[in-house]
Amino acid sequence: MIKNIVTIREGGTETPKLRGKIMCNNERKMKILFFDIETSPVLAWIWRTGTKINISHGQIKKGMSSDIICTCWKWNYKKKVHCLNWDIKKQNSEKMIRAFTKEIEQADIAIAHNGIKFDVKHINTQRLMHDQKPIAWPTIEDTLTQFRKYFYFPSYKLDFLGKTLVGAGKDKMQFQDWIDVVENKEIKALDKMIKYCKKDVLLLEKVFNRASSFFAPKINAGLILGTGRYACPRCGSKNIIRHGFRASMARRYQRLFCTSCGCTFAGQTIQ
Repeated sequence: MIKNIVTIREGGTETPKLRGKIMCNNERKMKILFFDIETSPVLAWIWRTGTKINISHGQIKKGMSSDIICTCWKWNYKKKVHCLNWDIKKQNSEKMIRAFTKEIEQADIAIAHNGIKFDVKHINTQRLMHDQKPIAWPTIEDTLTQFRKYFYFPSYKLDFLGKTLVGAGKDKMQFQDWIDVVENKEIKALDKMIKYCKKDVLLLEKVFNRASSFFAPKINAGLILGTGRYACPRCGSKNIIRHGFRASMARRYQRLFCTSCGCTFAGQTIQ
């Protein structure tokens, strides 16, 4: 139920007026999952190195295929970053992917940087390769896509965005670290990669939280939390105030502002 709303007349049209803060009795929180993966490289036969070298699938070493080395994730309301890896000796992601699936299918929304084109496709590929059923994916909010749509930065890499927005970048990794994990099977190298991946998840959360009020929400949090049509679509809060009007070609509507997360969104149509 929506409380503390009175009706006023503007130009002969009845519109809801939000009086003070509208609090929600629903204590459920949005289940937001931040995640990242690290994948193994593929060996191929090449004639020479260079920036304009074309490598076809026929040059890939027989039996070679990319796999997922580790998967890290964090829930928005928890401090711990969880991680699973492919087992340094077996180098097989089957069990890891099965376990991660149980986590991500619980999320209302999952957030990853370049997640739609990279992380999601790699995870789907491994499930297909291991004869696993498709994941019931939640809505994916890709921060790379969002930043490119709403901002103009010199670079959209997570490392640059982190240094620019929150004063911290990614940990340093060299290609040799991947070789040490995949070919040399070094435990220390795997531990370093897991630490690197966990740092990426924490950085992703901070960068997202800094900029999310600028992004158009991918889902309506008010519908998920049961806080109603007048709640903030980004966080589901009812701490909202009127913030002027806007008009399109077909309608005029009340603009609303969420004092909890800073999101601005469209309210009820006025005329």
